[in-house]
Parts: sequence; C-alpha cells; structure tokens
Amino acid sequence: MADQGYRRLTRSRVRRKGFLGFFTIVASTRSSLWLAKDHVLSIDSRRYTEEYKRFYFRDIQAITIRQTKRRAIWNFALMLLLVFWLGMLVSMVSGFESDSATIALLCTWFLILAVPLLANNILGPTCAVYLRTAVQIEELPSLNRVRRAHKALARIRPLISAAQGQLAPEEVSVRIREMNQSSGASAMAGASQNARSESAPTVEDAPSRIVVEPQ
Repeated sequence: MADQGYRRLTRSRVRRKGFLGFFTIVASTRSSLWLAKDHVLSIDSRRYTEEYKRFYFRDIQAITIRQTKRRAIWNFALMLLLVFWLGMLVSMVSGFESDSATIALLCTWFLILAVPLLANNILGPTCAVYLRTAVQIEELPSLNRVRRAHKALARIRPLISAAQGQLAPEEVSVRIREMNQSSGASAMAGASQNARSESAPTVEDAPSRIVVEPQ
C-alpha cells in the first residue's frame, strides 16, 4: 500500500460484535483505516482473508460520533475484581505473619488489575463512529475512543472540504436539524427500519458534505 500513497490513519482494532467480542480475540475481525489522496480505505483483517472498502471524500455525507458506556462498564468490572482480590489477599494474610512472597504476590495481582483500569481511564471516553454515504452506513471500529476519533476526523475534514466545498456554520446547524428530523421520520417507517436507525443514525436527502454530529 505504500506504493499507492496510503498513510495509516488508525491501528487495527477488534471489530466487536456485542460484549462477547472481547472473548473471541483470536477468531475476531480486526479493522484499520488508511488515508489516501481522495478516499479512506477500511481494511477488515481475519486470520487468512482481508476485506477492503473505499470511501471517497466526494461521497461522504456524514460522520457521526456517538459516545458509549463501554468505559464505565469496564471500570465497574475491573473495580469489582480489584476489590475482591485485595479483600481475599487481606483475609489470607491476616491470620499469619506475611512474608516477602505474599507481598510480592499482592503487588503482582494489584498491578495486573490496576494497569488496565488506569489505561481505560487515560484513553478517555469510548464511542462508536459511523460513516454514511448514499448507499451504506459503515461503522468504524478502530475509532473507538472520542479523543482518537476527533484526532482522525481533524485529518479527514480538510480533505472532504476540498473535495466537496465548505459549509458555513449556519448551514451546519440546518443540516443537523434535517438529520434529526429525517432520523425521527425513518424511525416510524417500520420495525426493520427502527433496528437500523438504532445501530446508526440515518440521514435522508443528506447533503454531499460532511457533518460531524457528536452524540
């Protein structure tokens, strides 16, 4: 890909399918984004196959960032494990004089649980990012943190503006209202359309320009 002028936009990350995705790392799909002069390339890598999708800047209608509760869920789970393990070790060493081996074991397991907890908070809030064109809505799982998503979009936005033209601030507000109204109308179309709109916001008659809508 270097010969075609691609630059890495994100590192590969697991395309999760629900909470179970964390426990299927070996067999899971890993997704990454690459930047070219006129499009973004999405690569889904499995063990022996790769799937490529190109999103040309002129075709992108909207990119939506929606914050999720995944960070809070993992904080809660890790804190429970940390408290449980510390309580078990305290009760284990309270009946006899603790030695260096016990202290080392305590420190080791404390770090094993504390480091992921600390990293989860340093990385910031989690999110789901959706890219919409006229024919599809694609989730971008490699942009799973708000800070990372805004950093990537800061690189993409000027390229989209160059390909499509720049929206004035008042036009952006109008487009966002149109997106919300269209999403509300499509939610009443039927059960199948409801399921789709819950997974990603839909936009009817969207402009051929990018509108980033934080959720």
